[in-house]
Amino acid sequence: MRSRWKGAVAAMALAMAATLGQIAPAPAVAAPTPAAKDFTKPAIVILGYGLNADGTMQTILRRRVLTGLAVAQFFPQSPIIVTGGNPRNGITEAEQMRRMLTSLGFPSRRIIVEPKANSTVQNARFSVPLAKNAGATGIILVTSSTHQGRADSNFVDAGGNLLATVSYPDGNPMVNIVQFARDAVSPFTNFG
Repeated sequence: MRSRWKGAVAAMALAMAATLGQIAPAPAVAAPTPAAKDFTKPAIVILGYGLNADGTMQTILRRRVLTGLAVAQFFPQSPIIVTGGNPRNGITEAEQMRRMLTSLGFPSRRIIVEPKANSTVQNARFSVPLAKNAGATGIILVTSSTHQGRADSNFVDAGGNLLATVSYPDGNPMVNIVQFARDAVSPFTNFG
């Protein structure tokens, strides 16, 4: 009984203080609004993947290229940056991707070849300036789902304006589901 009485007195005191202006109501705090993403001219960056010993592309790399080509159809003003060194049999990952894109009818004038990167960190370090020099409004990153988290981080760390990531499903189905969900919301969030 005594605790009810104390609660009632405290509530009345609070109400009277608020009425008399002694306690200001807590200001409403809005959640920060993410910056709008500009998709007017994104660079589509396709990350390389190790070649076979004879210099041909592994299936994972072919799928990345096809995924990047599909994305590029939505952005006819945008360049595709193919990035990857690690030559096998005298040819780099980037050159093989360029060859595949042109054989599928993609215009060579829209392809920027970055053939020096030997890691994802280097893919980011070398591709971000190329995207900026091409006048891109940001980057749409194309990779595989098991590689996406690390790639996103590397591109952000390199100063890239990551607009979205599109990843081809590979590996563990749970990883694929999580990465698909990230792909779906990436145009609307600040995490690639």
